[in-house]
Amino acid sequence: MTQTPSVSLVIPVYNQLMHTMQCVESIERLPDQAAELIIIDIASTDGTSEYLKGRDLRVITNPMNLGCAKAWNQGVRASRGDIVGILNNDIVVTMGWLSALLGFMDRTGCGIVSPAMREGPLDYELDRYAAEFTTACRTATRRGLRGPCMLIRREVFDRAGFFDEGFVYGGCEDIDFLWRAEQAGFTATVTGSAFIHHFGMVTQKAIKRQESQSYPAQNLEHFRNKWGRTVRGNWLQRRGTDLREAWTERYERLRYGHALVERE
Repeated sequence: MTQTPSVSLVIPVYNQLMHTMQCVESIERLPDQAAELIIIDIASTDGTSEYLKGRDLRVITNPMNLGCAKAWNQGVRASRGDIVGILNNDIVVTMGWLSALLGFMDRTGCGIVSPAMREGPLDYELDRYAAEFTTACRTATRRGLRGPCMLIRREVFDRAGFFDEGFVYGGCEDIDFLWRAEQAGFTATVTGSAFIHHFGMVTQKAIKRQESQSYPAQNLEHFRNKWGRTVRGNWLQRRGTDLREAWTERYERLRYGHALVERE
């Protein structure tokens, strides 16, 4: 029998206490537990630090916001699992999410795997919806990753390197990592056998309001300098991507009754 790999979950948090509470407690309530849960507290000032002291998890505290990539890398380096999960704090996981992702990785050999998700307000019965969704979409897949939640094999970091800390705060570092992982020979897939809810860039929106309006442009420029193109490419590449994404979503809805990334 193949031994189940140990899993470390890494969650950077920067304020947004209520979202952090929902995320952590959704993980802790479920029977399929990770080997360790690592929280990177990025100088939170809203009671997050006090809340985390009362939980059975590992906390790494930063005195200032050094960016998403830096926090992710801190968590990866501190983790001990064969597989590292990178999670946003504005997600809520559902029954069987972790075992489904691990099972998919084991069956397919993917280096990176993400669950399907619904984005927007959590104004529906999540557990019931997730059960119906994963039953309908258990065989559905889509190429790529979803930055809010992804499981990554340790060897991906060994061969492709860590997240690029040249990206400020957050943005583009997940696509940059994906492209380097693919260059190193790994595949990344979204699977409908696991489902989570994602509220949608809660922390990034707060940073834009409170700290910096310019960092998205800085990230795009860093990406362009590194890859010789923008994330979405020229007009023809953008058009091709948009058509593929529209066709993919239409096919998923016709075939499974859902899209693997649903938005309200």
